[in-house]
Amino acid sequence: MAATIKDVARLAGCSIKTVSRVINDEPHVSDEIRERVQIAIRNTGYAPNLSARRLVQQRSFSICILLYPGFDQPASALLSKVLDIGYEENYEILLQSYFPMLSHSKSILVERVNQRRYDGYVITPPCDADDFVTDMLTTYKIPFVLVNPLNRAVGTPYVAGSDYQGAFNMTEHLIRLGHRRIAFLMGPRNMRSSYDRLYGFRAALDSHGVRYDEKYVVDSEFTFDGGWWATRELLALPERPTAIFAGNDAAAFGAMFSVQEAGLRIPADISICGHDDLPTAKYIHPGLTTVHQPVEELIERATRLLLQILKDGKAQQEQIIVNANLVLRGSTGRAPAA
Repeated sequence: MAATIKDVARLAGCSIKTVSRVINDEPHVSDEIRERVQIAIRNTGYAPNLSARRLVQQRSFSICILLYPGFDQPASALLSKVLDIGYEENYEILLQSYFPMLSHSKSILVERVNQRRYDGYVITPPCDADDFVTDMLTTYKIPFVLVNPLNRAVGTPYVAGSDYQGAFNMTEHLIRLGHRRIAFLMGPRNMRSSYDRLYGFRAALDSHGVRYDEKYVVDSEFTFDGGWWATRELLALPERPTAIFAGNDAAAFGAMFSVQEAGLRIPADISICGHDDLPTAKYIHPGLTTVHQPVEELIERATRLLLQILKDGKAQQEQIIVNANLVLRGSTGRAPAA
């Protein structure tokens, strides 16, 4: 026979109301009693009625993570992290694909918002690029947290990477290896990270007196194919670059394939580096030198920030910058002799 809330109350030595307060994470319960109730729940195997909890509190106890499927996403690592968070916080966390340019995507989102399907949203780039999503959620007073937003408005909760500094440090690393013809693969122009990484790249060149040359900056997508095509264009130049800094790791993988396809050696002929430190970056050959700032870590921080806002009404720190650091592997080396 399934355990009831009465069984939990009897084992914990408290009232049913106190057990209910602990289950609903309400205040005015001492740490000692809260721990006794939680132990009793585990020992009895009691499962709270989620439907009743939702009805009483008028909340869905679900949150949505909006993802753009148009470029590589670290799905397995992301799912592992968000599922752990949902288990810890007793929330359902669902992933929803969203294409900013498709009216069908917008219609589905409007339906979800009207139905109050989710208590809050984590919005990843470039889902925020056209303001439709944030304007709608603000109108309906549904909490949201942005990841690397294009526009960082005062008072809007977000988690962002230190893209400028990471790109600056990586470019400086290449310069110290003797590289002067350094190419940069520019990411999608509706994403803040693309611009911040470009600005960091240019600032490092200026800082070391290396001339910025526009022919070495090529548009690319944050995909394998984008990096492959952009690198083919660079290799066709009369003076090809001695190093390529790809806007993200997926584009760097494409760049590496393009270079090797052309019969060139990495890093003896051309050094290649990326940004993000995807799980596969250390398993390819040579291992990819990159900036460690995985997307799934940013989304994890944003998810925890959203849950804190839903629980407490606000968070101590609602605008978070996550530091980046270089991971040096075999894909970068000394510039080849002239």
